[in-house]
Amino acid sequence: MSTGHQLLNTVPVRESPVHLFENRNPNVTDFGLELFEVDMVLTEEQKLDRKAGPNLWPGGQVRYAITSTSEPDRAAMVAALNHCRQHTCVTFTEVLASFDVSIGNGCTGLGTIAHEVGHAPGFNHEQSRPDRDSYVAIPTGNIQAGKGGNFDIASNANNYSVSYDYTSVIHYGKTYFSENGQPTIQVNQLQYSGLLGSGTGLSHRDEQLANAMHSCAASCSSPPACQNGGYVSKACSCVCPPGTSGSRCQTVTAPYYGSVCGNQAITSAGTVNSINWPNICPRNQNCFWIVTAPAGRRVRITFNTAKVLHRYSDGSCCWDWINLYTNSDNSADVNAGGSELQDKTYTSTGNRLALEMHTYAGGSYPSLQTGFTASVSFV
Repeated sequence: MSTGHQLLNTVPVRESPVHLFENRNPNVTDFGLELFEVDMVLTEEQKLDRKAGPNLWPGGQVRYAITSTSEPDRAAMVAALNHCRQHTCVTFTEVLASFDVSIGNGCTGLGTIAHEVGHAPGFNHEQSRPDRDSYVAIPTGNIQAGKGGNFDIASNANNYSVSYDYTSVIHYGKTYFSENGQPTIQVNQLQYSGLLGSGTGLSHRDEQLANAMHSCAASCSSPPACQNGGYVSKACSCVCPPGTSGSRCQTVTAPYYGSVCGNQAITSAGTVNSINWPNICPRNQNCFWIVTAPAGRRVRITFNTAKVLHRYSDGSCCWDWINLYTNSDNSADVNAGGSELQDKTYTSTGNRLALEMHTYAGGSYPSLQTGFTASVSFV
């Protein structure tokens, strides 16, 4: 989702279908109704308990309609519905229009539509979960005036014991509704910050939640006991999360989010290099290096070489950039492009210093994209 996407949605048992069309008003519906979490039209009861059994579609059967004005985007919308249908036991049946799910003008990517349609079976935004503070922080001072309500916690939501997911298609990106370009969401585990808003379709835990909400396993005569976050599919077998294997997902082989490039466990003084240095950095990467000094000491870093794409003329960084985190609040203190870090020295305020490097997907400039090499010491 982006801040321009809109969704008009009701969740309780009803006869009216979900109705797909393109809405161009960023805050209200064509009916003049205010949007909840910038995506949904809900009753007060629904706002309090969207995932309760009485508020779900009966039998997981969602009816939808596509307006004539959105016919040019029918294929994209149907592809997203099929994506949801494939991975959950929720069904979607097209009927004549009566009520509305709206998709922002030009926002017809599968991930976007899956995000918006995902609200219809009962999803709140992931960062609205009651347990969200264990996973993310919300720097309220960076949020646009009047938009703070989009980051409220849905205190009565039922998460069906499904773990929090940074890659959920329903999760905001880290700068959504930002007043100043700074993060409005910060992950508590810094190395996963690049995952926010990255969903291009239902994540495994999105699928797990939808299937739990709609009791998909209940249709199986003898459902398997899936482990480690696996869930029972409509085929009555376990669907295993990333990093697990076995018929019941009983073997854990890797973390759910996979490995993060870089090195997040540096505890010794020495040299830190970007990936592939001194050759060009791999494309489309978001890498982290986290250095932890002994208790009572601080981390000092000196950049011997720093070469990434230069800034634009307006002062903003290009597609490649390096962030430095010298404090413990998971907010970048330095954002650099070009050779701005060359020969610079920084010292952490506590015993942790983190370095993040982002490379964009395209282009190859060997003289400008070799990344960095730096010396690390403890003081």
